[in-house]
Amino acid sequence: MAKKRKGGVNVSAAIREYLEAHPEAGPTETAEAISAKVGKKISPTYVSNIKSTSKGKSAKKARRGRKAGRPAAAARAKTNGSFGMGTLETVTKLVRDVGAQTAKRLIDMLDWRR
Repeated sequence: MAKKRKGGVNVSAAIREYLEAHPEAGPTETAEAISAKVGKKISPTYVSNIKSTSKGKSAKKARRGRKAGRPAAAARAKTNGSFGMGTLETVTKLVRDVGAQTAKRLIDMLDWRR
């Protein structure tokens, strides 16, 4: 835990108060005004940091989902030799179009596991 300063001005609180009173003020203008009030140099970058953290944004970022175009693991894992109705319909259409003997020869030509 940070030690509390003895005396002095809380610069962050002064910046927040100034920004509440002057919402249109930019970081450079705010830094100059607070520097004159407090008596020490304050950078516009520090003012921007205080301004962005005081907006009340959520610290937790949303997690990204799966990349587009990548199938889910369950859809990829077809290792048990099963097939869906779409595959069955496609094979049936092929057999009707070219005949059973030709379809068998085509399948034998594509069988690369031999």
